[in-house]
Amino acid sequence: MKYVDYTRVPIKHFDADKRVKTLDMETLVPYTLDEVVAESSRCLGCGLCIQGCPARIDVPGYQIAMASGNIEDALKINFEKLPFVEVCGNVCPHPCEDACILDDNKGPIATRHIKKYISENLPDYKEVLKVKIQDLGGHPSVAVVGAGPAGLTTAFYLSINGIKVDVYEATDKSGGVMVHGIPPFRLPREAIKKEADHIISYGSRIFYNTKIGKDVAFEKLTNEYSAVYLSVGNWKPTRIKIQGEELKGVYHALDFLYRINNGEKIDVGSNVAIIGGGFTAYDAARISLRLGAKRVAMLYRRSATDRPGYPSSNADEELEEAGEERVIFDWETSPFEYVGENGRVKTLKYWRNQMVDTGKGRRQPVPLKDREYTIEVDTIIEATGQREDLSFIPQDIAEKLATTPTGDLVVNQYNMTSYPGIFAGGDITNKRKDIISGVADSGRASMGILLYLKELGKITKVPQRLTNYEGGPYSTTCYEMEEKDLPILSPNPTVIKY
Repeated sequence: MKYVDYTRVPIKHFDADKRVKTLDMETLVPYTLDEVVAESSRCLGCGLCIQGCPARIDVPGYQIAMASGNIEDALKINFEKLPFVEVCGNVCPHPCEDACILDDNKGPIATRHIKKYISENLPDYKEVLKVKIQDLGGHPSVAVVGAGPAGLTTAFYLSINGIKVDVYEATDKSGGVMVHGIPPFRLPREAIKKEADHIISYGSRIFYNTKIGKDVAFEKLTNEYSAVYLSVGNWKPTRIKIQGEELKGVYHALDFLYRINNGEKIDVGSNVAIIGGGFTAYDAARISLRLGAKRVAMLYRRSATDRPGYPSSNADEELEEAGEERVIFDWETSPFEYVGENGRVKTLKYWRNQMVDTGKGRRQPVPLKDREYTIEVDTIIEATGQREDLSFIPQDIAEKLATTPTGDLVVNQYNMTSYPGIFAGGDITNKRKDIISGVADSGRASMGILLYLKELGKITKVPQRLTNYEGGPYSTTCYEMEEKDLPILSPNPTVIKY
């Protein structure tokens, strides 16, 4: 009799000394089919992982499919809630693994690594899915602002339901943070292109290099489209505003990553300091090594156990991978001045912090100013956060959009804002600010937009599910809702999601 081995199949890493020599070499060695089958076979089918996933993907469903080697069904199950299977197979923070019942025993099931295998070994999604385009009794137009993961997800689900979708993208590429923010050694560009092209193939139009509020008036969208979906991400840097920030060699991570990911060459010198401890800080640090830096130090104001994302398996993985590449971690520090020479940064001054329990949430860092510390630097990269820029929205509309104290848009359970017909998702609406959460927002918003279009009389029926796989085990059909069954989409948000 053969018994299941409940020990996690190890995830191997490519050699750190080799991978830091190029921006393109991936960190993780992909599973083989035998490894995927063995790892999937560990799944107990309890479903706790579903609750951990922001998009509520049927994780046990695709594990069970892969345990028997049924890769096509595994892809279909993912596509019920996720059109970016390969992207998330590379960079999802996999909160589902933290919810896995095996997490405290033999190790959580490597859901992301299995997802990566599924997507990379099915190059033609369209041939597998055979999506049947729904006829909902009308073909109204919807505008999507931003071609990032949230915007493209909405474009996918609406277009396969017969809705005409126009996507307005300010840059010359699809992908948003996937292509402009995440480095290629973590997310191969071929994966982004494959999945973006697949989404667009269902009929969405994308207008590149088109800024709303500059090239196209926002009023044009509200006047000419039946609904508008905002998915513009957080692209406005927040700075720590200390003396010397204007010196050459000082960058914000958002600008630094954008420029590198778009082919620009930046000489970072030998010594680089990264200010911050989040995932963007890790990306900036690891890119700096690949640009030739000899010493890269991450300075973060809190302790290692108070860093962003901790405790989670993803935070542990980020720390491990950067540590393999010899990134230096300097916890509990507060920079207070950048000193320059001939207009270029040369020295970073900082204090040590003491972590203090105030009784109100996380421990707070308190600088100990009795002694100053310095390090020599050629480049400083501030990974100190970013926020939304909604300045393209006219004031008369902006005044009617409810926002959180931090400026995020408030939305209801269908991701509609307080302005009727304007929906929003992704980083401008939720706290997690990651790709899988943006996809989850867009799934809810897509159904919300369809319900809203039904309210307007633009379509006559609404699908029970957003996807319809022709002839597949997950096929669904449309049904005509009675008026009494149709949810009323109040313009006043009933559930705050941020």
